[in-house]
Amino acid sequence: MNKIALVIGIKEYEYIPSLWNTENDASDISEFLKEAGFKVTILINPSQRELIESIASFKNEIVDNTVSIIYYAGHGIQLESENFLVPKDAQIKITEEIPYFCIHASDCLPKQSELINNIHILILDACRNNPFMTGLRSTNIGLAKMSAPMGTLIAFSTNPGNASIERESDRNGIYTQKLLIHLKTPNLSLERIFKNTRTDVIASTKGKQVPWEESSLHGEDFFFIKVPTALNLFLKKELIFAYKALTEDEVDISVIENNDVKKELIPFSKAIKVFKEQYDKNTIHPRDAFMLLFNLQKIILASYKFIMISRNIDFRELDKMVLQYSKELSDNEINSYQKIILTMQHYGSIFQFNDKFGDFRSIQRQIDNHYWTGFKLETDVLKNQHKIMEDLEFVKNNEIHLKEIVECDILIGVMNEFFEIKTPHNRVDGSARN
Repeated sequence: MNKIALVIGIKEYEYIPSLWNTENDASDISEFLKEAGFKVTILINPSQRELIESIASFKNEIVDNTVSIIYYAGHGIQLESENFLVPKDAQIKITEEIPYFCIHASDCLPKQSELINNIHILILDACRNNPFMTGLRSTNIGLAKMSAPMGTLIAFSTNPGNASIERESDRNGIYTQKLLIHLKTPNLSLERIFKNTRTDVIASTKGKQVPWEESSLHGEDFFFIKVPTALNLFLKKELIFAYKALTEDEVDISVIENNDVKKELIPFSKAIKVFKEQYDKNTIHPRDAFMLLFNLQKIILASYKFIMISRNIDFRELDKMVLQYSKELSDNEINSYQKIILTMQHYGSIFQFNDKFGDFRSIQRQIDNHYWTGFKLETDVLKNQHKIMEDLEFVKNNEIHLKEIVECDILIGVMNEFFEIKTPHNRVDGSARN
């Protein structure tokens, strides 16, 4: 997702009273947004031309799938229900000059067509006082309501028609001071940040200042800072043992090479692929058939091991927890947990009805110097050829159940996606779990 921000702070005005906190407000907001991954342009005490050029350039950067923010701290004025931002060089003597020497606040909104898949946030900490002490006809205290186009949130430091409070002794204006606290709080949705800010400002000003928003946001919640919750970490910890059984725990697979048996320790998922390659052959020598059955038995035993591990996890309880504490999780996280839990429940249930592959008559393990005696003397294998063929016929007749057992690629794919692993056999470390 493309994340861009334009931050404006005007303190030093040339023709009207200066402000106390606006430079600090802009600087602190800018630093936070940079830390949150935004590409930030900051303007301190810009002229009207600089504002016009910067806003136009910023809006040109808005492409599909963009979160864009314009933050303004400075003087603002309302004229006939329209809001204007006052640049540092605005010299206004009569009301009619306001639209010519100020910036229309609606110019900070993108075109309607650009908002379909985007989020745009306009924050106006611009209602501190009436900068024109002598008064201008048709001007009012504070800012007026603004209509938020689709996909937009417009935040005002106080409610329409009122002025916000600024204290010279503070580093920040009251609104931005409280806003920064909640911006830096992990796992708060965009709407919750502004709601919490409003609550704090009302308490701090004893109800004299009430922040305001107009919003037409839609779709999933947006988070400035998203970190794993305790529930998130607990769920992953519970599931990771079963995942490791599928992708890291090794099975000793035996492969025939020039009448010799070569044993390899390979991950369970790769062992299944080796077996499938052997099984898909149209014709197979009895020696290879014997090894195929032996490897199938190994895979079945490894699969049962996975089931025993996963039985220690109460998937129904995890499912219940996901629903109960879903407010702590995003929609994507909830969907991921539900998907993996359902897939693992299905995979585990398969083995409860397919234990028929657990034993084959042709496989009789006789250890002699750690070799299978059947491969030291080919005749020993051929002597049991009828048992091998019977076992293969049994596998063929139950092929539909066999595929359910060995084709666990879907489960591994779901697990890889869940743990954000790019390849099936990557080790799951701390960073992948967070």
